[in-house]
Amino acid sequence: MAGGERYGRGEDARGVAPGDFILAHRNHVIARMISLAQQRRFRGRDAAYAHWSHCAIAAPGDTVIEAEATGIVRSPITKYRADEYRVVRLDGRLDAKARERVVAYAERQIGQAFGFLDMLGDLVSLLLGRPVRLVRRNHEICSSLVVRALQEGGLLRELDPALTLPADLAKRFDVA
Repeated sequence: MAGGERYGRGEDARGVAPGDFILAHRNHVIARMISLAQQRRFRGRDAAYAHWSHCAIAAPGDTVIEAEATGIVRSPITKYRADEYRVVRLDGRLDAKARERVVAYAERQIGQAFGFLDMLGDLVSLLLGRPVRLVRRNHEICSSLVVRALQEGGLLRELDPALTLPADLAKRFDVA
């Protein structure tokens, strides 16, 4: 399942299974800064992965659980119809019980704070070209939330959530 399922502006994803995730290219200043910063590490053939500036876990009821500047929240997936996004379907990688664990983890994080310190650590890592792990307990950025949730389902155990960016997930699942 390489590349995810593409949805352009004005399109709504249908039949997204809880435990799948989305990668989004959002159109605001912070999103553009994230994509630009990721381009420092993702160059050449990998440059296309830096396009993705946000990610979220699919949850029941056509919703996603995501880390926003206001904290971890549940949002309708339809909020992405103004953006380009891909649904990364994990059929064959997650069984029903694993999907339940992924969503349960993400749901337990709702109300937690956004990881501004984590984001700073990622920025310093990109600028220096070497890992800088700055984290604060119970604070998440979008990609660390997705990685930790998927780790609960048995995937991506080798990744450090604090050092994983949306572009890393895009590369891992070949979403260029």
